Amino acid sequence: MRRIIIKRRKLVWGGVALLGLCSAVLLFATNFQLLRLSSSDIQRTTWASPNISWSLNPSNTIVYTGSGTLANETALTSVLNTAFSLWSGAQYQSTNVNTLSFTQGADNGNTSFASGDCVNSIGFSDTLGATGTIALTQVAVVFSTTPGSPAGSYSCSTGATPRTCPNEVCITDADIEFNKSYNFYTPSYSNPPGGYFDLQTVATHEIGHLFGLDHSGLANAVMFPYGDSGTGGIVHILSLDDEIGSAALYTNSSITSMAGQIQGTVSVGGNPAFAAHVVAIDAATGNVVTDTLADNNGSYTLRVFQGNYYVLTLPLATDTSGDSTSNGVTTIYNYNGFHSGYPSSTAVTNFTGKFY
Repeated sequence: MRRIIIKRRKLVWGGVALLGLCSAVLLFATNFQLLRLSSSDIQRTTWASPNISWSLNPSNTIVYTGSGTLANETALTSVLNTAFSLWSGAQYQSTNVNTLSFTQGADNGNTSFASGDCVNSIGFSDTLGATGTIALTQVAVVFSTTPGSPAGSYSCSTGATPRTCPNEVCITDADIEFNKSYNFYTPSYSNPPGGYFDLQTVATHEIGHLFGLDHSGLANAVMFPYGDSGTGGIVHILSLDDEIGSAALYTNSSITSMAGQIQGTVSVGGNPAFAAHVVAIDAATGNVVTDTLADNNGSYTLRVFQGNYYVLTLPLATDTSGDSTSNGVTTIYNYNGFHSGYPSSTAVTNFTGKFY
C-alpha cells in the first residue's frame, strides 16, 4: 500500500484579450483522478463507499449574501448542500445515474489542508495566494503496490483506525479550500460586485474533484477547469458530460442498460497518436457530449449514454501554455505527471481534425 496526494485546481485566466470570459482551455472530459494508464482505459480512483461525509469550517470572511453582508453558517451550508445535491441527484431520462450520497458532519477548525485526518473539510484558506486559483481540492489516495490487489488497511490521524480500502485504489481524504484572495457570493446576491465568484458554481466543481472527477473539456460542463466572475460564471446545472463522469465512477445499476462505450484507436502515419483529443458528438442534435484523450497506444474510450454518435479527433496545441490556437487549445502539459496518468511525453499534434 502506498499513499499519495493529488491536487486539483480551478483556475482563472487573466491578462488576456476578452478578459471576463471563460478561457478556451480544453481539458480531459469525464476523466478521473488517475494513477496508472492502461492500454485502452484508465484507473478509476473512487471512495471505497459512495456514501461520503464532509465537514465545514464556517469561519467566513469572503462569502457575501444578497444583503451584501457576510454569509452566516446557515447560508454557507445551504449553498454547499445544494451543490452536493446536484451530484447525488443527477438523472438521465428520470433515472439516477449514480449512487452518490453526502452527509454533513460536525464543523471543523481546519484552516488549510489536512490530508491525513480522513476528514473531508471545506473552508477558506489564505495559503493559496493570489495565483489565479479560485479554489483547490487536495485529494489523498492509497493504492496497492501490487496491481489487481486491494490496497488494504491505512491509518488516519483522527477517528477509528485502521481503515480498509477493498479496491486497488481508494480516496481516503479530500479537502476543499476557497481562496481568500477572492470574494464569493451566494445565489441570493442578485447583483454582486465585479470580480466576485458564485460560490455554488465553484463548490459544485470542487465537489466533483472530491469524489474522483478530473476536468472536462466542455465549456458548459461544471467540471470545465476555468471559471468566470459575475453572473456570467454561474453554472447551476450539470451537463451530460458531468453526469456521465459520475455514472462511470459510481454506477447506478438502473442506468446500466442505457450506458455504453465507444472505443477505438487513433494513428497518424501508421503510428499511435498519443494524446489525440477525441470528442463524441450526438448525431441527432449535433451537440458535443463528452471527450477524452488517446493513450500512449492511441487507444481511447468514450463513455456515453445510448444513442448514435460521430467521433471527432483533434490535436492538442503545440506550445506549453495551452494558449495557442494553431492546433488545439491545451497541451500535454495539462495532463502529465503521476496524478493525471499521462507521462511527460510529447503529444502527437501533426494532424488536422477528422470525423469518424
